[in-house]
Amino acid sequence: MPPKGKGRKAEEHGTPFGGPRQLVVIAEPAAGFTIRPGSVAAASVDAAPVERALAGGRAEMRPLFGTTEDRLRHDASALASVTGTSGPDLSVYYAVDGDDDRLDGLAEELLGVDGIVGAYVAPPAEPAVDLATLNDMLPADELAPPATPDFTSRQTYLDAAPGGIDARYAWTRPGGLGTGVRIIDIEGAWRFDHEDLVVNQGGVVGTPSADIGWRNHGTAVVSEFGGDVNAFGVTGISPDAHSRGFSIFSPGGSPAAAIRAAADALSAGDIILIELHRPGPGASGAGQDGFIAMEWWPAEFDAILYATGRGVVVVEAAGNGARNLDDPIYNTPQAGFPPGWTNPFNRANRDSGAIVVGAGAPPPGTHARDHGPDRSRLDFSNYGALVDAQGWGREVTACGYGDLQGGTDENLWYTDQFSGTSSASPIVVGACACVQGARRAQGRAPFTPAQMRAELRRTGSPQQDAPGRPSSQRIGNRPDLRALLGPKILKERLKQEIKEFKEIKEKPEKLEKNEKIEVKEKIEKLERKEIKDVALDKQVRIEIDEKRLGEQKFRERFERFDDRIGERLDVEGRLTQLEQSIGQLSHFITSELRPDLRSGALSGEPDVGEPGFGEDLGKLGEAY
Repeated sequence: MPPKGKGRKAEEHGTPFGGPRQLVVIAEPAAGFTIRPGSVAAASVDAAPVERALAGGRAEMRPLFGTTEDRLRHDASALASVTGTSGPDLSVYYAVDGDDDRLDGLAEELLGVDGIVGAYVAPPAEPAVDLATLNDMLPADELAPPATPDFTSRQTYLDAAPGGIDARYAWTRPGGLGTGVRIIDIEGAWRFDHEDLVVNQGGVVGTPSADIGWRNHGTAVVSEFGGDVNAFGVTGISPDAHSRGFSIFSPGGSPAAAIRAAADALSAGDIILIELHRPGPGASGAGQDGFIAMEWWPAEFDAILYATGRGVVVVEAAGNGARNLDDPIYNTPQAGFPPGWTNPFNRANRDSGAIVVGAGAPPPGTHARDHGPDRSRLDFSNYGALVDAQGWGREVTACGYGDLQGGTDENLWYTDQFSGTSSASPIVVGACACVQGARRAQGRAPFTPAQMRAELRRTGSPQQDAPGRPSSQRIGNRPDLRALLGPKILKERLKQEIKEFKEIKEKPEKLEKNEKIEVKEKIEKLERKEIKDVALDKQVRIEIDEKRLGEQKFRERFERFDDRIGERLDVEGRLTQLEQSIGQLSHFITSELRPDLRSGALSGEPDVGEPGFGEDLGKLGEAY
């Protein structure tokens, strides 16, 4: 790290502030507005007042989501036909482009027009990085070394829980590097020509900001989950995932429009990351104090809802505003919000489906600094019931900024101090990508947004107390990939065994001829394939081999198992007997590794995380 005072001045690097404010207009669906450049028409209301207001404000109005109203309605209908539920109607949203000093008056005027139900001015979106450390993250002017060192030893968020998320364990699993998963980062700018972001990236879609603050930010974010696997620099949590950046600064762009475009570019199980926040009600104007998650504003909420409705996992920064998102202040709509708006921070009102991420402290001593107890809420992080999971909000080693390695070439910059809910959210994204890749590698459907959120809440390393910041100020658990991948996979395999045995039971005519072959195959699968293929370490393999029964004992147990299959039991009874039989097989495994196979442990719903299941399988998960 360069000595203090040798970095460039902050003003030479720009400031990572957002673009201009934006006036968003919401029409009544029945009004049937059709707006084109220089033309405003409506099916059931008089469009002339809208035209007069725009002319008086020297402004133009266009569909917010970048295409025609008819196409947006068609897309919504097509999505509803697949999902069976009606998604948000994005065709009623419009953006008004005009002089900033006229937007507030124009919003008030449009609200009085027949057919217009909402008109609000959204504040600029900013990256959710901790601005207090920005001046410490500027590179020195001297040249970078001739070869970049390997910084992965400094990425201890890759290590085992509870200090890290155990990405290194995920990498040992088929697909666990995020294979086949696509990730889109929504923000302002990136350097996809950085030396450590060459592989598995699709560059920038849209027009990026020229601001170096945005550029460093996006580069650091993507490197956390997408850094290349090589002998230098950093390594991403899910480096096999394909990464792109969608800019909010494209002509006619906005955060909401970028989210919708990203959703259309992805498939179910892929991931969108929203690296933005805005000043909310009660924001003080001092830095990012009072900044909140983007979904509080109607356009962004509906864009996220559209994405999660398509099965795309959306990860959203909770924001750096140091606010309790359960505060009743967020129940009061901003002027110009549409009638019927309710506070989305209370999911009892409505739920965007996003995974909201807070910022937790890294283990004390990381990079020789102490930010409080590990996994405690950092003072700038928003918190509340809405927040689902946490990532490191300080001391993240990543590409960009140049405090760890600087020089005159931005493509060689690295940092040890990336921070904020901005650094926390990509950690959760990487964990999600590892899980989705592992599921796809095993031929299973990726988690839905709701399932992924439930798994992150159900598992992980618990939040800790800090002086003045108790764990009741919820930022959630830190992901633990060993817990996310281990017990879940075993349980699904055992459930598949139950299904296969049920198929035998439903075809009794085959029992006499084939039952010994069928049962033997399944016992062998449980004893050999299901244990061997999950990559147990060498010592556990030795223990299993030492405890394997001889041929005669195997035959005796086979016959007992065969008798149970032959019985004409009801479905519930058969499940119980099967669980007991599988329990006998657990004698192959040491008692420390033995899973919970008590009656009913395999047959209930939900399919993961029943009380006791994760605890009893935790050590088994460590072995494979």
